[in-house]
Amino acid sequence: MSNPSQARVRAVRLFALVLICVAVINGMSGRIFSNYFKEVYAVTSAQRGFIEVPRESPGILCMVLVAALGFLGNVRLAILAQGLLLVGLTVMGFLSPSYGVMLVFLFFHSLGDHLFMPLSDSISMDLARDGKVGTALGKFKGITTMASMVTSCVIFVGFRTGFFTFRSRVILPFAIAAGAAVLAAALLFRLDGCMPQTKTPVTNHKLLFRREYMPYYMVTLAYGCQKRIRIVFAPWVIIELLRQGADVAALLTIVVYLVGMVVAPVLGRLLDRLGVRRMLWMEAGYIIVTFCAMGALAGQLAAGRFGSGWQTWVVYGAYVLCMLFEQFNMVHAFMMRSIARDPSEVTRTLSVGLGVDHIMAIIASPIMGLIWDGAGVQYVFYLAAASALLQIAASCMLGRRSAALQ
Repeated sequence: MSNPSQARVRAVRLFALVLICVAVINGMSGRIFSNYFKEVYAVTSAQRGFIEVPRESPGILCMVLVAALGFLGNVRLAILAQGLLLVGLTVMGFLSPSYGVMLVFLFFHSLGDHLFMPLSDSISMDLARDGKVGTALGKFKGITTMASMVTSCVIFVGFRTGFFTFRSRVILPFAIAAGAAVLAAALLFRLDGCMPQTKTPVTNHKLLFRREYMPYYMVTLAYGCQKRIRIVFAPWVIIELLRQGADVAALLTIVVYLVGMVVAPVLGRLLDRLGVRRMLWMEAGYIIVTFCAMGALAGQLAAGRFGSGWQTWVVYGAYVLCMLFEQFNMVHAFMMRSIARDPSEVTRTLSVGLGVDHIMAIIASPIMGLIWDGAGVQYVFYLAAASALLQIAASCMLGRRSAALQ
C-alpha cells in the first residue's frame, strides 16, 4: 500500500472518530434542548419558536467565518468549531445561567455547531474515492447515525433512572458533551497532519454567490423550513401535546437512528446510481407524505380527539417516519459538488447554502410558533410539506447539466 493510501485510510479512521464525538455532542445537548427549555425555563410554544432566532442566526454568520478564515483550511476551522461548542456547553452545563445569559451562550454553542456542518460535508467528500462520493457520504452518515443511536440510549437510560436531570447544579449530559468536544478537537488536530491535499486549493476567500448554483440555494431554502419540524415542532408535539419527558423523546430518537443506520448507506448507494435529480424527487415525495400525515395526527391530538392507547403509538410511528427525512441531507452536499464550477468553491458554497438555510429558519421559526398558537399545529406541518415544492423545482432546473445529475 502506498503512503498516500495509508494516509487516506488513517484520515478516514480519524474523521470517523470525530463524527462519533460530534454525534455524542449533538445527542447530549442539541437533541435535548427542547426538554431543557421546557423544564428549566418553562417556555411556551411561541417562545420556543422565537428561541430559534439566537439558535439559528449563527448559521448566517458561519458563511462569513468560512469566507474570512478559509485560509486556515477545513480541518483547522473544524477545530475552531469544537472550541465554540465547548464554550457554550461549559456555561450551560456548569454555571446554571439565567434565561438571558443562557441565550447568549446558546448562540456560541450554535455557532460552533453550524460552523462544523459544511466543513463536515466537505471533509467527507475530500476523503471519498473518485466515483464513490455518494457511497462515502452514506457510510459517514451511517457512522454518525449509529453513534447518535447509542447516545440516545444513554440519554434514555439516564433520564429514566434519574441519573440525568435538568434540576441538578451540573447538567451532566452537557458536561459529557463538553468532554466530547475536547476529544473531537484533539482528533482533528491529528487529522490535520494526514489529511490528503485537495487538488484545487482555495485561493479566493470572498463570499461566493453564483447564479448557476441557484438549484442548490433553493434546496437549502426548503431544508431550512423543513428542519424546523425536526428540531422544534415534531419534538414539541411529543413534549407539549403528549406531555412526555426527555426519556421518551430519547427512546423515539433511538428508533429513528436504528432505522437510519439501515437507510443512510442505501440512500448513499442510490445517490451514486440514480443521481441527484431523481433523489430530489424522492426526497420531496417523502417529505410531503410524512409531514402531512404527522400534521393531520397532531391536529387531532391538539383537538383532544386522538392520543390515548394505540393512538399514541400511531403518533409515535408518524413521528419516526417524519424525522427520517434528515437522511436525505447528503443529497444536497452531493448536488453542490456535482454542479460546482471549481472544486475549491464547494466549501464556501456549502457555507453560503447554510446561511440561506438559516435565513429561512430565522424567519420560519417564529412564524410557525405563532401559527401553532393561532391557527393550529397541523398547519405548521402542512407549510413545511409545501416547501418540498422547491426541491421539485430545483430538480427541474438542473435539467441534464451533467451525467452525475441524471
